[in-house]
Amino acid sequence: MTKRPIVIAGAVGLVAVIVAGAVWHGHKNGRALVVSGTVEATETQLGFPVPGRLAEIAAAEGDTVGPGMTVAKLDRAETEARRQQASAQVEAAQALLTELERGSRTEEITQARAARDAAQERLHDAERDRDRTKTLFDSGAVSREVYDKAMTQYDVVQSQSTQADEQLRLVERGPREERIAAQRAQLAQAEAALRTIDAALQNMTITAPFRGIVTVRHREPGEIVPAGSPVLTVMNPADRWVRIYVPETRIGSVHVGQSATITCDTYAGKTYSGAVVMVASEAEFTPKTVQTTEERVKLVYATKVRITDDAGLDLKPGMPVDVRLEPIQ
Repeated sequence: MTKRPIVIAGAVGLVAVIVAGAVWHGHKNGRALVVSGTVEATETQLGFPVPGRLAEIAAAEGDTVGPGMTVAKLDRAETEARRQQASAQVEAAQALLTELERGSRTEEITQARAARDAAQERLHDAERDRDRTKTLFDSGAVSREVYDKAMTQYDVVQSQSTQADEQLRLVERGPREERIAAQRAQLAQAEAALRTIDAALQNMTITAPFRGIVTVRHREPGEIVPAGSPVLTVMNPADRWVRIYVPETRIGSVHVGQSATITCDTYAGKTYSGAVVMVASEAEFTPKTVQTTEERVKLVYATKVRITDDAGLDLKPGMPVDVRLEPIQ
């Protein structure tokens, strides 16, 4: 009964020493700093901004994709049909606008002039009938009724002649500017609707934003995919780093651009180069994942060390590594 607490206390002490050593330890000369951390990498979850049925996925987990490569598509049949309809509406609106801008055709003007000339001939005939009937009425040869009828006929024909004149002027001048402006607005509206559908079609295809490796394939062809739902997760192997935490007492020896050496247990004896690319401007308490009873009240600065020479992708996300920060010369 007396030995068990001693064993437990010894084990806890050993764990504390191991974890504390994983957080940081200085070189014997007090200048170099070795800090433990975990490899991280930029990952992008690729999805569609519009919902639809997933028609194709061109990449599997572990595949390498290049920038601009098409990796997934939604079914486009319905959207392409709507695009054909919108395109036809644009063509119709454009044709009508062209017709209005060109004005009246020569045949229409000729027809309006002929109608005007005919109306004028009828007006001359009605005027002669009116004058003759008036003469007869003044001499008592015809009744008031006959005279009034001739005057009414003259007024009607005169009105028709005036209408024919106005119609000719309208045809010669062509459509009003307001009508042309309205048709231009209709064309712009139809073109905007077409562009909207074109944008929707583009959003139904996913292309890789950079050269990377597919780490997760979230969906399969045939599934209905909501807007914004991830379909593939792609890791950027060219943007890997180690996030470490430097004690407040040693932050003065760390600066952006400082060289670093990275090692890991998996490839013992092999080193990788790195460089400090970010040092936090504010301190924080030691994260729970690395704190110990002795260290939890100490302040640390989050620091990002980018991996610069691991072309073989030995250092994978999630792998624990040690980072040696070389002293400032």
